[in-house]
Amino acid sequence: MKFRFVSSVMLVALLMAAPGVHAQTQNPVPKELDKNIRNTITKNPSMSGYKVQIEYVDSKIKIPNCPSDIEIEFPQKTRLWGRVNLQIKCNSGYKWTMTLPIRVQVFGDYLLAAKFIQAGAKLGQDDILISQGDLTEMPDDLLARPQDALGRQAIRPIQPRSPILLNNLREMAVIKSGDPVRVQILGNGFEAEGSGLAQSSGAVNDQIRVKMPDGQQVQGRVLRQGVVTVKID
Repeated sequence: MKFRFVSSVMLVALLMAAPGVHAQTQNPVPKELDKNIRNTITKNPSMSGYKVQIEYVDSKIKIPNCPSDIEIEFPQKTRLWGRVNLQIKCNSGYKWTMTLPIRVQVFGDYLLAAKFIQAGAKLGQDDILISQGDLTEMPDDLLARPQDALGRQAIRPIQPRSPILLNNLREMAVIKSGDPVRVQILGNGFEAEGSGLAQSSGAVNDQIRVKMPDGQQVQGRVLRQGVVTVKID
């Protein structure tokens, strides 16, 4: 399967440079502290598969001397992207604590709409472009892999060259209103099966309404095409 590929001048320049984390030429922090910061950031799970660039926000910041290694406290956040305020401290000699602001830029692949995509359309190969660039300020649900978009349905229009976001897509319905379905009934210590008629449409894991043969309507979760599970407390 082939996709058109869009690249940015910025990322090409990065890829031509040495691999790993790139820092500013003028480094305002001690070499060992800078090394520890970069090593910790690159090992963060949110950096896997990306190119990373670190900039010290205040190039004139002065780091006091410390007889021992300077400790670093990273904020408790899932992604260390964008502006990050580090707490650094020295616990020996003249003890001190200070804030060290950095900016972490992340570069990698992301998906764009190759053309206008109507609401309700199923995304195919011709609808997708793979681009490369700065992901730092992009939404968290930005998609990077074609397989995460192909076959899904747009729930709202997507303009050409707009990023493709997970929250703008949904799985295609595997059960449609009026379809006969097999109903798996799960209760406390028992299981049963029956048949019913779908009263609404849904994709895998969606909740839909099902009409049973006795006329009762129940709410169930779509397990796969033609199968719904109903839990009874």
